[in-house]
Amino acid sequence: MTVTPMLSELERDALAELGNIGIGKASTALGRMLGCLVTLSVPSVEMVPPAEVAGLLDRALAPPLVGVSEKLGGLFAGCALLVFPQGGSLPLVRAALPPDIPAEDVAALEDEVLAELGNVVLNSALALVSNLLGEPVDTGLPVLVRGSGAEVLRGCAMAQPAIAIEAGAARTGLAGAALLLHIDLRTDLPGGDGAAAGVTVGGRVVLLLDAGSAGALQATLGRYIGRLVA
Repeated sequence: MTVTPMLSELERDALAELGNIGIGKASTALGRMLGCLVTLSVPSVEMVPPAEVAGLLDRALAPPLVGVSEKLGGLFAGCALLVFPQGGSLPLVRAALPPDIPAEDVAALEDEVLAELGNVVLNSALALVSNLLGEPVDTGLPVLVRGSGAEVLRGCAMAQPAIAIEAGAARTGLAGAALLLHIDLRTDLPGGDGAAAGVTVGGRVVLLLDAGSAGALQATLGRYIGRLVA
């Protein structure tokens, strides 16, 4: 049986700070893509068993959900996932597309645009965190999945087949840990009359790590904290 590592208060604070810095860079990149100011806040970070993630996502975000997942390698062996409610996706898609795209064509482009939005957020944040920790983090191509928390997590299994998602898979010893970063995306998007309309989309960034990566992350965090207090 694999036991999910517990974070100390100092480790949790360090992760929250890293998350804030990484998501700050992601918000800048996303703002360039959308053509407006974007604020992505990270109010809290927690580490939980992977088997609990689906229920947490369903309770916090209310399905149907949209999830963009990417395979991870290097320091984080597993999967990165950006999840938000499906109802908040269409305004983001419209903002990312050129204004001359006919409204009837937006739906056909929605999945492609959302995958790219997720790719921008995940890669921008992870690249900066990788630099700060001094460890490489590699990412794969984005995979977009819609549905419940469990269905979205199965998208992570498609991106990284080795990661254990279901509760029963913990018996294989592959179920390491899941890091959940609670994020709020706030932006002013142009409305139909050209006026700015405030849009807030709550979501989660999830890192599903195998057992070895969960332990390696804590060791790396220890070295990072040591450098800060030295």
